[in-house]
Amino acid sequence: MDDSKPSYLALGDSYSFGEGVRENERWPTQLAQKLDWQTPQIIATTGWTTSELIDGISISELDTSYDWISLLIGVNNQYRGQSIKSYQSDLEILANIMLPLVRHKSQQVFVISIPDYGITPFARDKNPQRISQELSQYNQINKNFAFQHGFQYCDITQLSLKAKQNKDYLVDDQLHPSGSMYKIWVDEILKTCLFS
Repeated sequence: MDDSKPSYLALGDSYSFGEGVRENERWPTQLAQKLDWQTPQIIATTGWTTSELIDGISISELDTSYDWISLLIGVNNQYRGQSIKSYQSDLEILANIMLPLVRHKSQQVFVISIPDYGITPFARDKNPQRISQELSQYNQINKNFAFQHGFQYCDITQLSLKAKQNKDYLVDDQLHPSGSMYKIWVDEILKTCLFS
């Protein structure tokens, strides 16, 4: 590991873990490569809710500080029908975890919106309209959360809808994004967030 390069901690669920894609296709890894950062430390597991991410962080071996931290979490809260209020309160706990870990300032934390899986074949018989509506509520919450704490915010939700027309943007489970979709996310993150 090259300590002269910026360090990066990616927090999340299946989207940051990269369910169904190779390690080098994960969006945090693609982003780190584009920006010439260190290989990211990823604390993320498929199926995690906010509370499970909090528990996962507590048992992980973390460095004392990172130059950059990303957060993409919440889809499993929605999928399991958990309350919006619990999502909001867990985000505050995550802010209290991230802020002491980020090396310089809050703008070096960036929050990513939740993609809309309601358009995927997986969700076809799971009330796609309700999924989209609920995820819109979740994304309004995480957007407000980012702004309140001075974090950067990147909305990739509209980009996730491209998978409705192009199945190459999904992996074999017909739910999770492919490496090519993650590349589109990275391009948007690079356009939206400031990394300096």
